[in-house]
Amino acid sequence: MPAVSANLRLEHRRRDRRLAFVAIIRVLAVLAAAGCAFGQEDVPRFRAGDVRPHGSAEPHPLVPGLLTWIFGADLSRSPGCGAQNLMDPATYKTELCGTRVLVGGIEARLIAVMPGQINLVVPDHPWENEMVDFQIVRDGRTSATVPVYFGFNRPVVSLAAPAFVGMPVWVRVEKPWGKGWLRYPFYTEPWDLGPASFEVRFQGRELATLSLLPYRPLGFGMMMGLPREVPPRYLHRVPLHLAYPVDRPGTYQVRYTEYRDRPGSVERTVYLQSDWTAIEILPSTAGQRRAWFEALAASPPDDTIELLSNFLPSLLAQRDEPALRVLARYLESQDALIREYAGYALNYFDSGLLHRVVPGREPLRMFVR
Repeated sequence: MPAVSANLRLEHRRRDRRLAFVAIIRVLAVLAAAGCAFGQEDVPRFRAGDVRPHGSAEPHPLVPGLLTWIFGADLSRSPGCGAQNLMDPATYKTELCGTRVLVGGIEARLIAVMPGQINLVVPDHPWENEMVDFQIVRDGRTSATVPVYFGFNRPVVSLAAPAFVGMPVWVRVEKPWGKGWLRYPFYTEPWDLGPASFEVRFQGRELATLSLLPYRPLGFGMMMGLPREVPPRYLHRVPLHLAYPVDRPGTYQVRYTEYRDRPGSVERTVYLQSDWTAIEILPSTAGQRRAWFEALAASPPDDTIELLSNFLPSLLAQRDEPALRVLARYLESQDALIREYAGYALNYFDSGLLHRVVPGREPLRMFVR
């Protein structure tokens, strides 16, 4: 019995040593994990979606020189600090409170830094349609490299949908972030495409605006108010067929230009300008045009915005008696905007057709701004 007791005591001591060793390993593992977590808290952390144009709740393509903010964690010392004068770009430095931001390896000028947010100006380097690496350095600790997309620093022109002869030609114009946006209608003249000018070429020749218009598109002025905002699906596009004779199949070249007044001068300077962009107008048959028109005329909307932003300008791609009879319904509309738009739209129809379908009605031709 004494021998058995001695063996049991020896076994218990061995088990206790094993348990103690396991406990030590677990403690060391916990301490190591805590150390890693503590180290991670010191390193600035952010994602590509956290890099946005200043004032935007959603990510958008950046452009050089853009005022930008970055959201994340451990981006600066607490509570943070700002430039000497937030309203004076001359005071923006490349380092604040030990924090620097590298954009494509170039130090950005900082406006304010906080643990969860940085406001900065993107370096004025010619990045375009490419991914550019962002890194944040805080007191010598460097974040992971985060690629962020840079878009075009100029308007980009394209067709909003496939275009066919005798049907609507909607052209889309995407401007860089912070440079405004295009909305149609701009005013009640259907041919007013907004505060800019379009140039259109076909077969090497520059096209004049439609000769039937009482005056050219203005390319300036105040945008009229609407009962509510235009739906996003109708923004950034204009009906080119209401200003230019895009009535033959083939490749057209289009350029969009916005101007700004030069201070103290009557001259204007180019503010935004797209590249010359090719758009293709496809041929169509009489049957295709008839089917398109019947589908459009079968479902006229009641809503003012739908009528002005899509239905009526699309209708005016066809300038025959069926189209005029649909338009005539809106000449006595209770809505002044629709009534005025329809009155100007009469300019697109032959005078003989007008006298037969809407006798006594003359198109609106006077300038109304």
